[in-house]
Amino acid sequence: MSQAFTEEWVTEQRKLCLEDDEFQNGIAKFDRTVLVLIHPSPEHGITEEHVYGFHFPSMNYLEKDSDGNWITDYILEGDYAAWHRINERIDPLVPALMDERIEVPKGSVSYVARFLPAIERYMELAKSHTTSYAGDLAPV
Repeated sequence: MSQAFTEEWVTEQRKLCLEDDEFQNGIAKFDRTVLVLIHPSPEHGITEEHVYGFHFPSMNYLEKDSDGNWITDYILEGDYAAWHRINERIDPLVPALMDERIEVPKGSVSYVARFLPAIERYMELAKSHTTSYAGDLAPV
Protein backbone atom coordinates (compact mmCIF):
# COMPACT_ATOMS: atom_id res chain seq x y z
CA MET A 1 0.00 0.00 0.00
CA SER A 2 1.38 3.40 -0.93
CA GLN A 3 0.84 7.04 -1.79
CA ALA A 4 -0.51 7.44 -5.31
CA PHE A 5 1.84 8.11 -8.20
CA THR A 6 5.08 7.80 -6.19
CA GLU A 7 7.92 5.50 -7.23
CA GLU A 8 6.75 2.95 -4.65
CA TRP A 9 3.19 3.14 -6.03
CA VAL A 10 4.39 2.64 -9.63
CA THR A 11 6.44 -0.40 -8.60
CA GLU A 12 3.47 -1.89 -6.77
CA GLN A 13 1.12 -1.19 -9.71
CA ARG A 14 3.54 -2.95 -12.07
CA LYS A 15 3.68 -6.00 -9.82
CA LEU A 16 -0.10 -6.21 -9.42
CA CYS A 17 -0.67 -5.91 -13.17
CA LEU A 18 1.90 -8.59 -13.98
CA GLU A 19 0.30 -11.00 -11.49
CA ASP A 20 -3.30 -10.33 -12.51
CA ASP A 21 -4.61 -12.80 -15.10
CA GLU A 22 -7.73 -10.75 -15.84
CA PHE A 23 -5.67 -7.68 -16.67
CA GLN A 24 -3.04 -9.60 -18.63
CA ASN A 25 -5.62 -11.45 -20.72
CA GLY A 26 -7.48 -8.26 -21.51
CA ILE A 27 -4.45 -6.13 -22.40
CA ALA A 28 -2.46 -8.83 -24.25
CA LYS A 29 -3.04 -7.38 -27.74
CA PHE A 30 -2.59 -3.70 -26.80
CA ASP A 31 1.23 -3.75 -27.27
CA ARG A 32 1.72 -0.02 -26.71
CA THR A 33 3.74 2.24 -24.44
CA VAL A 34 1.95 4.83 -22.33
CA LEU A 35 3.50 7.82 -20.57
CA VAL A 36 1.47 9.44 -17.78
CA LEU A 37 2.22 13.08 -16.97
CA ILE A 38 0.68 14.35 -13.75
CA HIS A 39 0.98 18.11 -13.43
CA PRO A 40 0.91 19.99 -10.13
CA SER A 41 -2.37 21.04 -8.51
CA PRO A 42 -1.14 23.94 -6.35
CA GLU A 43 -4.69 24.67 -5.13
CA HIS A 44 -4.46 21.29 -3.36
CA GLY A 45 -0.90 21.78 -2.12
CA ILE A 46 0.70 19.67 -4.85
CA THR A 47 3.64 21.42 -6.48
CA GLU A 48 5.59 18.50 -7.94
CA GLU A 49 5.25 16.86 -11.33
CA HIS A 50 4.81 13.06 -11.37
CA VAL A 51 5.81 11.01 -14.39
CA TYR A 52 5.61 7.29 -15.01
CA GLY A 53 4.90 4.91 -17.84
CA PHE A 54 4.69 1.32 -18.93
CA HIS A 55 4.73 -0.87 -21.98
CA PHE A 56 1.56 -2.96 -22.00
CA PRO A 57 1.30 -5.90 -21.47
CA SER A 58 4.92 -6.47 -20.37
CA MET A 59 4.72 -3.67 -17.79
CA ASN A 60 8.31 -2.72 -18.62
CA TYR A 61 9.19 0.83 -17.65
CA LEU A 62 9.61 3.40 -20.39
CA GLU A 63 13.00 4.53 -21.59
CA LYS A 64 14.35 7.80 -22.95
CA ASP A 65 16.10 8.32 -26.26
CA SER A 66 19.57 9.84 -26.59
CA ASP A 67 18.06 13.35 -26.47
CA GLY A 68 16.30 12.64 -23.17
CA ASN A 69 12.80 12.31 -24.67
CA TRP A 70 10.49 9.54 -23.52
CA ILE A 71 9.98 6.75 -26.05
CA THR A 72 6.22 6.23 -26.04
CA ASP A 73 3.20 5.59 -28.23
CA TYR A 74 0.80 7.47 -25.94
CA ILE A 75 0.95 10.46 -23.65
CA LEU A 76 -1.84 10.95 -21.11
CA GLU A 77 -1.67 14.17 -19.12
CA GLY A 78 -3.65 16.10 -16.60
CA ASP A 79 -3.29 17.74 -13.24
CA TYR A 80 -2.97 15.82 -9.99
CA ALA A 81 -6.55 16.60 -8.95
CA ALA A 82 -7.91 15.08 -12.19
CA TRP A 83 -5.76 11.95 -11.77
CA HIS A 84 -6.91 11.69 -8.14
CA ARG A 85 -10.54 11.60 -9.36
CA ILE A 86 -9.66 8.90 -11.88
CA ASN A 87 -7.64 6.80 -9.45
CA GLU A 88 -10.43 7.03 -6.90
CA ARG A 89 -12.87 5.87 -9.60
CA ILE A 90 -14.94 9.06 -9.27
CA ASP A 91 -14.31 9.74 -12.96
CA PRO A 92 -13.78 6.75 -15.28
CA LEU A 93 -10.61 7.02 -17.35
CA VAL A 94 -11.95 6.51 -20.88
CA PRO A 95 -14.72 9.14 -20.56
CA ALA A 96 -12.13 11.52 -19.05
CA LEU A 97 -9.98 10.93 -22.14
CA MET A 98 -12.94 11.46 -24.49
CA ASP A 99 -13.99 14.79 -22.96
CA GLU A 100 -10.35 15.90 -22.51
CA ARG A 101 -10.24 16.18 -18.72
CA ILE A 102 -7.17 14.05 -19.37
CA GLU A 103 -5.46 15.18 -22.55
CA VAL A 104 -3.97 12.79 -25.08
CA PRO A 105 -1.42 14.78 -27.10
CA LYS A 106 -0.05 11.54 -28.56
CA GLY A 107 -2.00 8.38 -29.37
CA SER A 108 -5.50 7.31 -30.35
CA VAL A 109 -8.27 7.43 -27.74
CA SER A 110 -10.53 5.27 -29.92
CA TYR A 111 -7.90 2.51 -29.96
CA VAL A 112 -7.56 2.64 -26.15
CA ALA A 113 -11.35 2.32 -25.81
CA ARG A 114 -11.16 -1.13 -27.44
CA PHE A 115 -9.44 -2.36 -24.29
CA LEU A 116 -11.96 -0.94 -21.83
CA PRO A 117 -12.32 -4.07 -19.64
CA ALA A 118 -8.53 -4.27 -19.18
CA ILE A 119 -8.31 -0.53 -18.50
CA GLU A 120 -11.05 -0.84 -15.90
CA ARG A 121 -9.12 -3.69 -14.29
CA TYR A 122 -5.93 -1.60 -14.29
CA MET A 123 -7.82 1.16 -12.49
CA GLU A 124 -9.28 -1.29 -9.94
CA LEU A 125 -5.77 -2.51 -9.20
CA ALA A 126 -4.51 1.08 -8.90
CA LYS A 127 -7.15 2.00 -6.35
CA SER A 128 -6.63 -1.25 -4.43
CA HIS A 129 -3.14 -0.31 -3.26
CA THR A 130 -3.50 3.47 -2.88
CA THR A 131 -3.54 4.51 0.76
CA SER A 132 -3.00 8.26 0.39
CA TYR A 133 -2.45 11.19 -1.95
CA ALA A 134 -0.21 14.23 -1.87
CA GLY A 135 -1.50 17.58 -0.65
CA ASP A 136 -5.01 17.83 0.78
CA LEU A 137 -6.50 15.10 -1.44
CA ALA A 138 -7.58 11.89 0.23
CA PRO A 139 -8.99 8.47 -0.62
CA VAL A 140 -12.75 8.37 -0.91
